[in-house]
Amino acid sequence: MPPPVYQQVPQGYGAAQGAGIMSQFTGDALWSVGLGLVSIVVPFFLGRVFYFLPLIGIYYGIRAITRGKVIGGAVGIALSVIGGIISAIAIFAG
Repeated sequence: MPPPVYQQVPQGYGAAQGAGIMSQFTGDALWSVGLGLVSIVVPFFLGRVFYFLPLIGIYYGIRAITRGKVIGGAVGIALSVIGGIISAIAIFAG
């Protein structure tokens, strides 16, 4: 009886990449989401505004989308835009 035949996995694919939706929130997408959250949360709890963080978050979100992390990049861009709106309100109100 011959040994069982296993499917060959192409180079660059496999379990190391992760599976499911959580794999969308790695690398640049994770940075984008993190910077977006910081730009939203910090003004309310510390009373400080980091004007450049939303811009960097949008940049990383675009990089994530171009590298195939569409969901993570879109969430990061949305959070960064909200953070940018909060920063703009802080600039014009203060």
